[in-house]
Amino acid sequence: MLDSIVRRIFKEYVLRVDPISNLGLNTESVHSYHIGDIIRCHDADQPELLPCGYLVGDNMQIKLTIKGASQHSVDALAFETLIPKSIAQRYMSLLLEHRRIILCGPSGTGKSYLAQRLAEYLLLRSGKEFTPGSIATFNVDHRSSKELRGYLANIADQCEGAAAADLPTVIILDNLHHLSSMSEVFNGFLNCKYQKSPFIIGTMNQTSCSTTNLQLHHNFRWVLCANHMEPVKGFLARYLRRRFIEQEINTNLRNCKLSKIIEWVPKVWNHLNKFLENHSSSDVTIGPRLFLSCPLEVTDSQVWFTDLWNYSVIPYLLEAVREGVQIYGKRVAWEDPTEWVLETYPWSNTRQDPDWPALLKLRPEDVGFEGQLQGGGANKPAANDAVRAGDGDPLLNMLMHLQEAASYSSPHSQDSDSVSLDSHSSGQHGDDIIGGLESTL
Repeated sequence: MLDSIVRRIFKEYVLRVDPISNLGLNTESVHSYHIGDIIRCHDADQPELLPCGYLVGDNMQIKLTIKGASQHSVDALAFETLIPKSIAQRYMSLLLEHRRIILCGPSGTGKSYLAQRLAEYLLLRSGKEFTPGSIATFNVDHRSSKELRGYLANIADQCEGAAAADLPTVIILDNLHHLSSMSEVFNGFLNCKYQKSPFIIGTMNQTSCSTTNLQLHHNFRWVLCANHMEPVKGFLARYLRRRFIEQEINTNLRNCKLSKIIEWVPKVWNHLNKFLENHSSSDVTIGPRLFLSCPLEVTDSQVWFTDLWNYSVIPYLLEAVREGVQIYGKRVAWEDPTEWVLETYPWSNTRQDPDWPALLKLRPEDVGFEGQLQGGGANKPAANDAVRAGDGDPLLNMLMHLQEAASYSSPHSQDSDSVSLDSHSSGQHGDDIIGGLESTL
């Protein structure tokens, strides 16, 4: 009976942490549970006593053990890192097959943390113990290219000799985007014996032109850690839910107001990233790390969010959107993200105190977004409005000049409905457009 209760509680726990996929875990993920010195495994014989016979004295806690590296399972890795099991399995398959991966994505997506946890799992799976040199971490900066090249060349030389057993099991190369040329740094690693070399896990903030070269010549595999896809997309919600559940267990209290806040914070994060993608690109989206420190108390969380919004989020949005508007122009109608935040605000006490700081708003003129686009697309803007909207966009300006050139050059421009696409005027019209294009360029 206790066996089924323990497994049912575990299933309910992972369902609360991840209501969508349960992290891919189920009751079969439980390897054993401990009551004091008693260990109960899945396939063990019937115990001598009833469950109440073991929960006596100070033995009032039951500790669960999840299947892990010793069982060649990634269930424990998925449970600890909050990465769905199927994704954790894919990461490990890439490492075990190719031995070299690079985690690539925006800052704040947990690449360094993931690299460390993958390294620890590989060490346990190989049957080795944690020692100071079993996992080597190299933090790359702009001045360490020569040092890293020499370090990797030294590793390659040791792989050839008897000192291979003293090499680290895993090498973590953090912040590879600081290197001016990754291909040059890894060239000394070309002659390294593949099966004898350590596992290599690298992290970087963006891809580079040497991606294909590294994959072809050095057998690296690239893993994208983007904010719009798993495991990063749902990590913040899973992390905050787990913290909230642990607090509930410790206090034995259910806080519905705080639960609403915990569910709201990841929605704010997703809304901000959609806003950044609309007005800039996915490269400038915000990682979940900024929101992980949300306090588990209603008033404290409101103070925390107000400070975070006014002193971190809004200044970042100003810079990112201003640059995005300069590069990409005005692609969608303007919508201040602060308005959405205020509409969905989870704190019921709106703080009548006038001294309470208000949330700062993001005005279009602050980012160079003068002249909002018409929303909904129901009414077409006039041609002169379109020209004014494209004043800051060279490509749109060129297209408008082409349209004007085509209109002025065609004798049938005033009666476009009567023009046949098969008539001779079509060829003349195309020649005029090309001429207009050349003159505009």
